[in-house]
Amino acid sequence: MSSKFSLTGISDIALGKDLRSENEVVGKKAGMTVLNSVSFFLAGVSILFLIAFQINESVSLTWFFLSEAIAFLLIPLLARQGFVKAAKILLIAYADVGIIILSSVFGGDAMIQAFFIPAMGLSILLFDNTQVHLRNMGILLSILSYFILDYIIFERISISESSFSLVRWSVLTGSFVTTWLIFNTFSQFKEDAEHQTLELLQKEQELNQELSLKQEKLETYIEQLEVATEQLAKSTKAKSEFLATMSHEIRTPMNAILGMTHLLKQDSPREDQIEPINILDFSGKTLLSLIDDVLDFSKIEAGKIEFENIEFELNKLVNVIVESFKITAKNKGIELNTEIGEGIPNILVGDPARLTQILNNLVSNALKFTEEGEVRLSVNALQVGDDDSVRLQFTISDTGIGIEEDRVNTIFESFTQASQNTKRLFGGTGLGLTISKQLTELQGGTISVESDEGEGSTFFVELTFEKGSSTDEAKAITKSEDNAESLRGLRVLLAEDNLVNQKVMLRFLERWNVDMTVVDNGKEAVEAIKEHNYDVVLMDLQMPTMDGYEASEHIRKLDDPYKRNTPIIALTAAALKEVREKVYASGMNDFVTKPFNPADLEQKLFQFIEK
Repeated sequence: MSSKFSLTGISDIALGKDLRSENEVVGKKAGMTVLNSVSFFLAGVSILFLIAFQINESVSLTWFFLSEAIAFLLIPLLARQGFVKAAKILLIAYADVGIIILSSVFGGDAMIQAFFIPAMGLSILLFDNTQVHLRNMGILLSILSYFILDYIIFERISISESSFSLVRWSVLTGSFVTTWLIFNTFSQFKEDAEHQTLELLQKEQELNQELSLKQEKLETYIEQLEVATEQLAKSTKAKSEFLATMSHEIRTPMNAILGMTHLLKQDSPREDQIEPINILDFSGKTLLSLIDDVLDFSKIEAGKIEFENIEFELNKLVNVIVESFKITAKNKGIELNTEIGEGIPNILVGDPARLTQILNNLVSNALKFTEEGEVRLSVNALQVGDDDSVRLQFTISDTGIGIEEDRVNTIFESFTQASQNTKRLFGGTGLGLTISKQLTELQGGTISVESDEGEGSTFFVELTFEKGSSTDEAKAITKSEDNAESLRGLRVLLAEDNLVNQKVMLRFLERWNVDMTVVDNGKEAVEAIKEHNYDVVLMDLQMPTMDGYEASEHIRKLDDPYKRNTPIIALTAAALKEVREKVYASGMNDFVTKPFNPADLEQKLFQFIEK
């Protein structure tokens, strides 16, 4: 905004600039540009005549040209205040009056009256086609002035000195009146502008205050958000720690329950004991499955789920799944069948634990909702070529209750089951299918379902695996299964603080003819290693006095190379990736998750004997 509303702004007007904005060009119309240019040109001419007549005192016209110069300077200001049409008419009028006066002084022989022609052209330049009547008025004014000059002043009227003085004072009065009007209008505009400026400043202050308040509120919100974020991080950490603790605390007694149940099955129970033992085994495994579902769902939500990429044997994986549900199917009188298509590589590379989890959830559901008929697990190759990968489709079909048509698309949602009374009749968290879907999709696979209510359901899981090249693990497993007596005489040190788990482990290892020594904490394990030689150490992680991690680090620092390199297998109830990484970082060779699978433990022991 221009800081000056005074005559110092005349130069800006001459250049076509707005007094209220230094960068904004006014005079978009040609008429305004002509008005400014002609006004200042004629003002300059009037000043020249003023100087000339001031020097030549024979004719006293200084007063007239002074008034003319002032008028020409003020006409653009009048136009800037909004009186554009009046300013244009005054410009023409003052130009005509100037021609008349000069013609009167120099006489008709000077032909100064010829300047009425450009005066008429000035009217055409000042007014556009939308102002024809004003244009005609300006032209008529010039013609009338010429008529007065040529036919009245020169021919008929002889102006006396007193008359001339009257004319002079009339023109001077007109100049003063014009000046008063212009400055009065300009003063009013200036006051309005100042008032508007004050209003704008006041609004600006109010907006600044409001902005300051909002900024303070925003800073408060940011601080609250930071506090909430910190609390959320603490809450997430506490949740993870709680889940890890609960996992450990629940899995530890579950290890004893499932371990003893497994031993009872192998002890040739009486006929009346078989059913209770099977119920105990089924309930324990169901509880363990629920715990795993909750933990996995939490890890998936937190984005912390990760996948392994190791070799595994497809046939063995399928057989283990079938064996784990064989008793359940037998008790319900349901056939549990498997079928693996031809041409499928047996050694694959992927995450066997997650694949087992997906298939376990689907087979478990199929058995749960089937009262008669069959549950079938089929594996077929969708794409097998010469490349290093294979696309497999796992199909789990049943002849159970099926799924209502309007709920087929919702069964993969969290805590959702096929019907309202399903939970009441069959139980469950409603997380199994959700976790299976997310685990499948996170590995780049797909899962879908086809179902008819009352006729059964079929689930399809598609996953891509790399083809394995090593068969050493499969050979080791086969050799382990065929040579159960090969563990005889194996010297094992068990570090476990839980008395029940000590007894469970002792019962298993005795059946395998293993020579076992038991200690209650890590410190005792280190002392035992120093005094005796062992083939394998089974190390619990959470123990008093010294935990399994610290004990393993002490063992790896022993001077005796044989003792220092003794294989250590971790016994952990926390099936978390962080725990596994810490296990390997502390120097342990492998781990077994509680509740442990006896076959898995036997296999790992046998592998370390071979090494």
